[in-house]
Amino acid sequence: MTRQIIEGARKHDAVAAFQALYKLAALRRETAGAWSAFDAMIVPTIPRPYTVAEVLADPISLNSNLGTYTNFVNLLDLAAIAAPSGMRADGLPSSVTLIGPAGSDGFLAGLAQQIQLRSGARIGATGASVKAPQPSALRAPPGSIELAVVGAHLSGLPLNRELVALGGVFLREVQTTNAYRLFALAETNPAKPGLLRVASGEGRAIAAEIWALDAAAFGAFIASIPRPLGIGTLDFSDGTNAKGFLVEAEAIKDARDISQFAGWRAYVNATAAP
Repeated sequence: MTRQIIEGARKHDAVAAFQALYKLAALRRETAGAWSAFDAMIVPTIPRPYTVAEVLADPISLNSNLGTYTNFVNLLDLAAIAAPSGMRADGLPSSVTLIGPAGSDGFLAGLAQQIQLRSGARIGATGASVKAPQPSALRAPPGSIELAVVGAHLSGLPLNRELVALGGVFLREVQTTNAYRLFALAETNPAKPGLLRVASGEGRAIAAEIWALDAAAFGAFIASIPRPLGIGTLDFSDGTNAKGFLVEAEAIKDARDISQFAGWRAYVNATAAP
């Protein structure tokens, strides 16, 4: 069968090949704009299953038929994944295929995972059920930078508006490793904390939030940070790290150590006027 398919190229010459490539490039440009209207396509994976005997009797035509809904994916440089979607009324398995722009593999895989999980489909001949995936932490998308905030930039606090104005996107709540101490800095308005790295085990786990900013917004944000604060790399108890606020050691001489509160929000709530 493979030889028969390859030998079919004898019917075409180099001119026809280049004309086909030009036409395909034009079709890619024409269809690329369609993706601005939706995130993904969902289609049947195949028209219907075939028996082994059917495929052996007419392998080329039937294999071509199997790609009825998906043959264009590779030609247009798209991403796709098939997801089991349950059993048909006749007892045969069924599936759907999710299609998206190039580079959307992770997004499609997440959707496919949920479709398979909710379909009731079993795992092959084992009959084992599909286990729900363990939740994973949201991470910054490509082209964005993760920023950890520990003080007045936390959600709902006075300076959070600065992150929102720059297009910041909240990702997740985290805690630092126990290698940090938190201080309430003197003579700051609004009140600001200072996070200082200490020897591992000599600090406390401090609550923080991770936000995502694009590179330009991240640069604009850190350019506005006043002394004695700065940006360094913070380590978190879940094994991740991100750029975040740190304070110069000199600034904590007149500051109050509030590490026992394990976070700026807890300190603010505990010291708020009744």
